[in-house]
Amino acid sequence: MRRTGGTSLATLLMKLSEHPGTQHEPFNADRALGHVLTAWQQDRDVPAMRGAIRQALARTPTIKHCYELMPLKLNRALLQVSNNLGYRHIILERQDEAARILSLELAKMTGAWGKEAATDIYAQIAAGNRQMEPIDTSSALSHLRTCRQKRADLLALFAEYQQEPFSVCFEDMYTDYDRGRAKLQELLDFLSLDVSGLPDFEDQVRTALVQSGQNSARMQHYVPNLHKARQVLQRALDEESR
Repeated sequence: MRRTGGTSLATLLMKLSEHPGTQHEPFNADRALGHVLTAWQQDRDVPAMRGAIRQALARTPTIKHCYELMPLKLNRALLQVSNNLGYRHIILERQDEAARILSLELAKMTGAWGKEAATDIYAQIAAGNRQMEPIDTSSALSHLRTCRQKRADLLALFAEYQQEPFSVCFEDMYTDYDRGRAKLQELLDFLSLDVSGLPDFEDQVRTALVQSGQNSARMQHYVPNLHKARQVLQRALDEESR
């Protein structure tokens, strides 16, 4: 899902992999494989969608895919085709779901989706040249519930196709460098990626785990109703877990 550190991790893995890379989230409507989604939305032809995905994955490119943005039928077709091609799957999550949703709402409000944009936009906010609006708590709560259902749907798909993905959390990768480095090694072993011959490997890892993030949390105290929004989200999560 978005706001889990996926851009940094996927960029690193694409550099390390022997497989060709592709544009991140390629099935989004405005991206490299957006025609697959657009065609399905127009004709609802699932076999044609599977065929288009099979063609797109013929060279087995690495993919960063935000499943929360896609319909279940596309996610199912993608899992079917990629399984047949021998893909290995990674689920990147965030233990603090309320923080993830708040980070997403902040990105929506500011337009800061990447590190470069965030650096400029956050500087404007910190300088008082741009004011933050309150978070729409009803929208955030609705998206949280949607995401919970999307996650349940994904796990059901993996169970249906008897796949065991490698699961890793944002907190495992980015809160402590040594912890993140150890978790990355587990991930590399899962992918059978041998990086022993790469002279700049450790520099690439440090850049991905330490230097490439947006650190959107530093902007949250500029949001007028942040505390209330977090309370609403956390209450919903607590009720769900009972």
